[in-house]
Amino acid sequence: MAATLIVLVSLQIKQSENEAALSQLQYRLEYLDSLQPYQQQVELAIGMLAGNMFDWGAKAVIDMMKQEGFGLTEAIRKIPARPWVIDNLDTWIERLEGPAHRQAAIFIDNSGFDAILGMLPFARFLLSRGTKVMVCANSEPALNDVTFVELEVILQQAGVICPKIKKAVDEKRLIPMETAQIGPCLDLSRLDRKLAKRMVDVDLLVIEGMGRAVHTNLNADFTCESLRVAVIKNKWLSQRLGGDMFAAIFKYLPPVLKE
Repeated sequence: MAATLIVLVSLQIKQSENEAALSQLQYRLEYLDSLQPYQQQVELAIGMLAGNMFDWGAKAVIDMMKQEGFGLTEAIRKIPARPWVIDNLDTWIERLEGPAHRQAAIFIDNSGFDAILGMLPFARFLLSRGTKVMVCANSEPALNDVTFVELEVILQQAGVICPKIKKAVDEKRLIPMETAQIGPCLDLSRLDRKLAKRMVDVDLLVIEGMGRAVHTNLNADFTCESLRVAVIKNKWLSQRLGGDMFAAIFKYLPPVLKE
């Protein structure tokens, strides 16, 4: 009974955060669309990092989230000035001058501001270049990690706000996928079979979040281009990486391993 109550409360909080983020999505997209290409990429990156602040697993963040009015704008102010502890943003922007990627797989982290205002605008940008995008989420919940079922709803709701997102979903150029994983980390050797088959065509891998991008995949080598994006919400780890609390990571690498 107690466990059921906790789950229900968790779902209610996640739903509330999703609604708050969705109410700001149109403004966020219009703002990004108003920027020149270089500044747009900087803001997309900062948005992904700021969105990743919204993590129920980090006490320092929970304390901030309890403050009335703490949203994406406030989270952006917490992101350190560049250069970040790992900062390949300019290299990534240079890469965007080349051909579009065929298919991207984005492994997202948290629901609410993270998924909706951080990662979804980035996915929309890739779609605008002609890239097919798979957004990959846990099969079961872990804290406030977005789940596959929740992701399906989020994409439908976002499509009501943004016609470009709706069109991409309808045309199956933007596809939600489940990972068959339940924790905050990411083991790419143990993916859902359907997703694993689709990964063969991926030429851009995007991994977001401290557990997925840092704890389990920071130094991994891949046969495709990769982006690892995260905010470190642990002071000890931040300092070990050469930064301070909320150290930012934006790691881009071209293919390292041969197929």
